[in-house]
Amino acid sequence: MSIEHSILAILSYWPSTGYDIKAEFEHKAAGLYWGMSYGSIYPKLKKLEEQGYIYTINEEETGRRKKQYELTPKGWRELEKWLTLTPAYPVVRDELLMKMSTWHEDMDAQVLIDHLLKRKETTGDLLEFVKNWPTNGTSYISDYGMLAIRYGETRLEAELNWIEESIQALQKNQLPQGQDPQDMTKKLLARRRAAVQQEGVND
Repeated sequence: MSIEHSILAILSYWPSTGYDIKAEFEHKAAGLYWGMSYGSIYPKLKKLEEQGYIYTINEEETGRRKKQYELTPKGWRELEKWLTLTPAYPVVRDELLMKMSTWHEDMDAQVLIDHLLKRKETTGDLLEFVKNWPTNGTSYISDYGMLAIRYGETRLEAELNWIEESIQALQKNQLPQGQDPQDMTKKLLARRRAAVQQEGVND
C-alpha cells in the first residue's frame, strides 16, 4: 500500500487539510491498518496535485485561510482502481516476536514476562479504544468499514489470549516443545558463554 493511495483513501471521506490527513495517519488505531512511516505528507500532496489526482480548496475559517484538498475525477478513478487490486499480504514488523525468537536460557525469563505484561497493557488499551470507536459519536465508519473494525477487535483479543498463555508458560517453565535438529541451542549458548568468558579475561 503506497502513501499516495492512503492519502486518496482519506480524502474520499471528506476534503481535508494536510494537518487533518496527518492526524489520520497518527490515529490511535492507525497501526491496525497502515503501519507505515509517512514522513512529510506535503511533498506527496504536491505530487498528487501535479499529477491531477487532487486539487485545493481555499476556505476562510475564523478569519484564517484554510487550504483543503479534494479528489478530482481522475483521483476518484485512481482510488477505485486501487481498491479493486488484490491487496498485498501484510508485512509484520513486531519487535517483541523478534526478541522472543532470539531469547535463550542464559537470560532472565522474568524480563521477557515484563515485556509481555507491557504489551498486554498496550493491547488492552487499544482494544478498549477499538470497541468504543464505532459508538463515539464523532468518527465516520461505513458499514463496510465495520468489517475492518471487527478484524481489529478479533486480532487484539487473540493477542491478549496469546500473551496470557505465554506468560503462564514462562512462569511455570512449561514452554511448548520446539525443534533443534542441529543442536543450535547448545552451540549458541557455547558461543555466547565463551564470548562472555573472553570478555572477562580481557577486562
